[in-house]
Amino acid sequence: MSSPIVFYFLASLLLIWLIAFAAYIVKKRRQKKTLIQLQADWGKPTINERNFDLIENFSLLTTSTSFHQLSKQTITDIDLHDLFTFIDRTNSKPGQQYLFNKLVKPTNDILALENFNQQVNFFAENKTAREETQLLLSPMNHHDAYYISNLLKDKLLDKPGWVWLFAVDSIIVTVMLICSLKFPVLLIWLMIPLALNIFFHYWNKKNTEKFSKSFPQLDSLINISKLLLKKELPFEKAHVQQSIFRLKGFQKKFRLLNFGEADNNDIAQMLLLLLELIKAFFLIEIHSFFSSLKELRNKRDDVNSLINYVGSIDAALSIAALRAGTRVYTTPVFTKQKKELRAKSLYHPLIENCIVNSIAIEDKSILITGSNMSGKSTFIRAVAINSILAQTIYTCFAEEFSTPVLKVFSSVRITDSLLEGKSYYFEEVSTIGALIEQSEKPFQNLFILDEVFKGTNTVERVAAAKAILSYLNKNENIVLVSTHDIELADLLQTEFDLYHLVEDIENDELVFDHRLKTGPLKSRNAIKILSLANYPAEIIAEATAIANKN
Repeated sequence: MSSPIVFYFLASLLLIWLIAFAAYIVKKRRQKKTLIQLQADWGKPTINERNFDLIENFSLLTTSTSFHQLSKQTITDIDLHDLFTFIDRTNSKPGQQYLFNKLVKPTNDILALENFNQQVNFFAENKTAREETQLLLSPMNHHDAYYISNLLKDKLLDKPGWVWLFAVDSIIVTVMLICSLKFPVLLIWLMIPLALNIFFHYWNKKNTEKFSKSFPQLDSLINISKLLLKKELPFEKAHVQQSIFRLKGFQKKFRLLNFGEADNNDIAQMLLLLLELIKAFFLIEIHSFFSSLKELRNKRDDVNSLINYVGSIDAALSIAALRAGTRVYTTPVFTKQKKELRAKSLYHPLIENCIVNSIAIEDKSILITGSNMSGKSTFIRAVAINSILAQTIYTCFAEEFSTPVLKVFSSVRITDSLLEGKSYYFEEVSTIGALIEQSEKPFQNLFILDEVFKGTNTVERVAAAKAILSYLNKNENIVLVSTHDIELADLLQTEFDLYHLVEDIENDELVFDHRLKTGPLKSRNAIKILSLANYPAEIIAEATAIANKN
């Protein structure tokens, strides 16, 4: 009699072992495939669509204070979304969110930047540790992982005041079920609470659906943080261990919610249905859901701590990959507060085969003249971008870059706010007004401006631009301005060092070398360009005559 039982027991153990072994083999093969892909992609830009509404969510919800926050105007002016797409080589969605938050909040903490640089170098120099870390992070590359940041909201969900009745309901059902062993008639009466509980169970689904992405991904984030803590990585661990400990209660209660998804077979579907009925009958999911919410109500800082921990590791990996795929880059040198900024062979990272330029700002700000397409706007954007990157990812696209700690503000791309009924000129007034306000605060600023007040007439444009640029140039502020107005260069030559970019006409074609040259622009080619475009000779002659009189 006992022999068949032993046989079936051993057969069952063997079957379980075979299933576990098969699952292990599948997992290892999947990891190997992922690793091969990670190795092939190292140092290359990640080409895929990015949902910036979700990426920015962490930045909007995180409570951490920052030295500086890039304005919406500056984010637009430097094409930050395109810049982020180029820089982003992260392996997880929380890492992506963390890196974006880092880019829009430049810091004045030089020690923190140097520490970040050491973390980047660690991954650059330790291939095995890097790849093991990338594999651990890869499960968090799931789209749903964006929604963990939603748990940082001040209010997750208002709990109905009558939820306590569910506890009473569950006690009554349990007592009736036990008593039905002696009084079977109670099984008939149990049909009433069963129907009610099934109703409440599915009524609560609309609540659980709001957290169907964030809860499972938070559980995954906690588990991955545990695994990362076991690695010898140069990242702060103490506060992470405390946060994991404080989130233990959430994980225990979450497991009652998370039974996983069944495979598409009849037996699995039947088991899932049975579990669903048990949860509904005893209101297990409702109790577990509101209990999980209660666990998270005062754990916002702990969730934030884990996002920052995983995010900081992934951001360091991303910048290590960026540097590996970049031909020329440097780490910045930070100087004392002074009107001084030096860049050697600086370039714009988003322009393929970009012409490099060098500049030395000392005591004076910079005014650049030149025609359209000569590259003056690109150059001042490149300076702004590299200044921001110096104070965020400690990486600059240049051979050398030295700078004081700066707050960067800009007025480059102004557009009509048609929906608000504002004119182009009024938009310029508002944007530049914000720069003037910042110039009066006790911080050193870098102001980037392109074509000041081009929305109004020439005489008043030049007069207003001169007055404003002189005002912004006060104290230790650094101003970089590009303009078509040669008259402005004459008015500001004692306060600004003058540079220019110019095009040539060769074989009836415009040729731009995009190289910055010292001194003011002396030649004007606008009328020559009209001639190249085959405008009537009469127009060219009259325009030339008028220009020669001025």
